[in-house]
Amino acid sequence: MSHSLFRGLIHGLQSSIPHTLIARGRLAACTPLLFGLIGSVALAQSAAPTSTHPVVGSAKVAREFAALGVGQDDSAPKPATPDKPTTPEKPDKTEVAAKGFVELLTKGEFEKAAKNFDETMLKAMPAPKLKQTWSSIEQQSGKFQKQRAIRSETTKANGKEYKAVFVTCDFEKGPLDVQVVYAANGKVSGLFVKPAKPQTVGKEELWLGELDAGVKLRILVHLGKTVDGKLAASFDSLDQGQKGIPFDTATRENGKVKFMAKALNATYEGTVNEAGTEIEGEWKQGPGKFPLKFKLVDAPPQTNRPQLPKPPFPYKAIDLEYENAAEGIKIAGTLTVPPEAGPHPAVLLITGSGSQDRDETIFEHKPFLVLADYLTRRGIVVLRVDDRGVGGTTKGAVEATSADLAGDVRCGVEFLKQRPEVDPAKIGLMGHSEGGIIAPLVATQTPDVAFVVMLAGTSVTGEQVLYEQGAAIAKASGAAGKALAMQRELQQRMFSVINAEPDNDKAVAAIQQNLTEWMATLDDESKQALGESAETLSGQARRLCSPWFRYFLTYDPLPVLKKIRCPLLVLNGAKDLQVLPEQNLPLIREALAESKHPDYEIHELPNLNHLFQTSATGAVAEYGQIEETFAPSALKLVGDWITKRFAKAS
Repeated sequence: MSHSLFRGLIHGLQSSIPHTLIARGRLAACTPLLFGLIGSVALAQSAAPTSTHPVVGSAKVAREFAALGVGQDDSAPKPATPDKPTTPEKPDKTEVAAKGFVELLTKGEFEKAAKNFDETMLKAMPAPKLKQTWSSIEQQSGKFQKQRAIRSETTKANGKEYKAVFVTCDFEKGPLDVQVVYAANGKVSGLFVKPAKPQTVGKEELWLGELDAGVKLRILVHLGKTVDGKLAASFDSLDQGQKGIPFDTATRENGKVKFMAKALNATYEGTVNEAGTEIEGEWKQGPGKFPLKFKLVDAPPQTNRPQLPKPPFPYKAIDLEYENAAEGIKIAGTLTVPPEAGPHPAVLLITGSGSQDRDETIFEHKPFLVLADYLTRRGIVVLRVDDRGVGGTTKGAVEATSADLAGDVRCGVEFLKQRPEVDPAKIGLMGHSEGGIIAPLVATQTPDVAFVVMLAGTSVTGEQVLYEQGAAIAKASGAAGKALAMQRELQQRMFSVINAEPDNDKAVAAIQQNLTEWMATLDDESKQALGESAETLSGQARRLCSPWFRYFLTYDPLPVLKKIRCPLLVLNGAKDLQVLPEQNLPLIREALAESKHPDYEIHELPNLNHLFQTSATGAVAEYGQIEETFAPSALKLVGDWITKRFAKAS
C-alpha cells in the first residue's frame, strides 16, 4: 500500500495530531490509510468555550465548540401542529448574521468579514490571514457551491454565554460545516470548519468491521435516514480516534450498499446477507483495494483504559490559572499536591506538538493524568496545563512556535516558585515529543529549572525527524522500494522550497508549480507509489508554511543539549516510530559526553512506542487499540529518578 507524505507528515495524533489543517503541525505520523484531507479546521478562536473534537488526517487535535451534528436541510418538509394554523418562525438574528458572514467569505470580501470579529479574533485572524485560510479550504475541498442548511446551539463557559451557528455548505468535494461562534456582544469569537455529518432521525444502524491493510483498523459505520427519507452514512475509525467522518453519497438497493467519501478518494461496495446482519465487500482508496466485512452491532465497542485514576484521591487537585503577561496569554491547569506537609519537589509537564489538553488526551488515553497521579502519590507536586487555545487557556494573537511556547513554560516555573507547597529549588520540567524539545531549551534560559526529563525528545532538526519518521511509518505499513523513494523525494522537494523562500505566498506557488511539473514526468507506477494527485498535494502546501512548521523544520536541539547542566533523564521507546531512538539517542549521548554533563541517564526502553505504551509494532494504529496508557516500568523509572535526587527530606 502506498504511503503519502501528508498521511505520514501532518497528522493529528499525539504528538499528538494533529493540529488542524491550518494550524501548526505535529511530530506525529498516521497510518497511511483513510485520512488524507478531511479534517476539523480550527481557523481561530478567542476565549470561547471549547471541547474535544477529533481531527482526521490533520497535523493536530482540534479544540472546538460542542458540535452535535449539522442542521436539517432548509428544504426539508417540517411537520405542522394538528388543528392549529402554522405561522412562520421569525428568523434567528444570529443565524442570519452567520449566513451573511459566510456569504462574505464566499464572495472574497474578507475585509468586511473581519469587521465582525471581536478584538482577540481580529488579532488572531486579520483579513489577509482569513483570505489565505479560505483559499486553503477551497484548495482542499474544491470550490464553494452553496449554503444549504443552518442550525445553532447556545452554551455557557467561564460565566459567559456563546452561540455557535453551523452553516452547512456544499463544496465540490463534499459538504463542510462552517461554524461561526458569537459572543454575547454579537461579535464573532470563534471560527471553525469541519466535515458536515448528516443529521438523521430515528434509530441509527451500527455496522462494525476490521480493515486489514498492514495494520488493523476498526471501522464503525453509522447508517440512518435524514428528515427527507434519504440514506445517510458516516463512519468512525476507532483505532485512529476519528469520529463522524461523513460519506458524501450512500445507497442501499437490492441487497447492495455503496458509500463514497470524495475527499478521501475512498469507496466501499458490499453485499448484505439474507439475514441483514452482515455486509461482505471491498474498501477502495486510491490504488489500494482491501476486503472489508461489516457486522450489525447493537452498540459501539467499549474502550477500556484501566490506568485512568479514579477517585477518591489521596492528594489535593487544584484547578488554577496564571498568565504569560508578555504575550497576553491566560494559562489554565491543574496542580496536584501530596497530602504530606511541604514544601515538595515539583514538575511541570509539557505536551507534544499540536493543541492538547492538560491530560495530553489521545484515543481516550490521558498520559499526563496518569503521570500526575503516579508522581503525586510519590510526594511530587505536578502542574499540567492546557495548551494555547485549548480548554481554559487562551490562544493568543499570533500562531506560536516552539520558542514562543517556551515562554509559557518559563511562566509556569515562575508560578510554581510562588506556591507554598513547592520547594523553589526543586522545580523540574518533563516534556513529551515536542515538549522534549522545549524542556531543555527552557532549562538553558533560566537557572530555576532543577532537572529535566525528556520523553521521546529529539536531537536533530525537524526535517531530519520527518524523513526518518515517514520512512519508518511507511515500512511498518508495508511500503517498500519505490514508494519509500517517492515519499523521500516529495518531502525534499517541498522542504527545500520552504527553507529557501520566506514569503508564504511565493513558497506555496513554488511548491505547487514544482509538484505539478514533477508529477507530469512520472509514470503510472511512480504515481501509484506516491499515492496522491498533484492537485491534492499542492492544495495542502500552505499549511507547511506556518510559523510553527517553519521553525520546527530547521530548529536543531543539539546545541541546547550541549549547554544544559541540570540533571537530565532521557527516555525513548525502542519501538517509537515517530522519534526514532537510533536516530536521536546516540547524538544525545555524544553531546552530553562532549559537554561533560555531570548527571544524566539515557534509556532506550524495550517494546515501548512513542506514547510509552507496551507495543507489538510501534505503529500509530496501535495507540488506540492498546489498553495500557503508560507502561508501569516507565512510570517507576521516572519516579525513582526524581525522588532519588529531589525527595523531600524527612
